[in-house]
Amino acid sequence: MLGKLGHFVEKSGKGEQACSHLQHSSQSLLILIYLVYEDDEWDMVASEAARTVPGRENGGNCDIKNLSRGCTVYFPVFVEGANLSMGDMHMSQGDGEVSFCGAIEMSGFLDLRCTVIKEGMKILPAIGPSPLNVNPIFEIGPLEPRYSEWLVFEGISVDEKGVQHYLDATIAYKMAVLKCIKYLSQFGYSEEQVYLLLSCCPCEGRISGIVDVPNAVCTLAIPLAIFDQDVRPPNDLEHFAQGIKVVEKDVCISEEGGAIPHDPRLAK
Repeated sequence: MLGKLGHFVEKSGKGEQACSHLQHSSQSLLILIYLVYEDDEWDMVASEAARTVPGRENGGNCDIKNLSRGCTVYFPVFVEGANLSMGDMHMSQGDGEVSFCGAIEMSGFLDLRCTVIKEGMKILPAIGPSPLNVNPIFEIGPLEPRYSEWLVFEGISVDEKGVQHYLDATIAYKMAVLKCIKYLSQFGYSEEQVYLLLSCCPCEGRISGIVDVPNAVCTLAIPLAIFDQDVRPPNDLEHFAQGIKVVEKDVCISEEGGAIPHDPRLAK
C-alpha cells in the first residue's frame, strides 16, 4: 500500500461517492476496502497500514538481487499470528534497479521452508528509539551472478550542475550511473538503452567511500561478459574520439520468432 490509502481515494464522506472518482480497474480492490470500513476504521487503516513498496523493518520490497535460490533470510516477527508473503520476482536485476521497474520481471513460485526461532528477535540488532527498529539479515545462496571482469565507474556527491552534496551517497551513485550511461552510449547504444540495461543486467553498486568529507564516493561495476563487443577504452584514442558506429543492427531478432543470442563467447 503506497502510504496512506487516502492517496488513492478522493474521500468525500461515503464509499459510494468515492467510487465515482475511481475509474481504473486496478483500483477496484481499494474501492472494496473502502466500502467495508466505517470512517473511523478507514482513518486508522489509512494512517497505520504498512507500505509494501519500500524496504522496511519486516522486509518489504528490498529488491536485493543477491536474494536467490539457496538463501536464508531471518525476518523479524512483530505480532502474534504474523503472516508471510513474497513476490516481485526478477529474472535479472542490477543493483539499485535504477529505472524503478527496470529489472526483468517474471512469474514464478517460491518453495520455502520456514522455521520459527523462539526469542529470535533478540538476535537482530536494534538501532533506533525502539526495540522494534530492526531489519532482516540474510545469507547469500550459491546462485548469485558471478563474473571476473568488470568496468567500473566512479561517482562523487557533486551533481550534474556542479553542486556539492555533503556525503550524499544517493547523489554519488546517481553520478556513477550517469557517467556509465554517457560512456556506453559511445558504443552504438542510445542513452535510454543503457539506462534500462543498468536496471536489468547484474551490475554491482558499491559505497566505496563514506568517511572522506565532503564527498561520498560510489562505484558502479559493469560485467564485460554481457556485451558482444569490447567496451573497454581502446588504445587508439583518435579512432575512439571519432565515435564508434554500429555495424550490425537487430542482431537478436529471429525470423523464426525467437531471440537468438548474438555473443561469440556462447557455445554454438
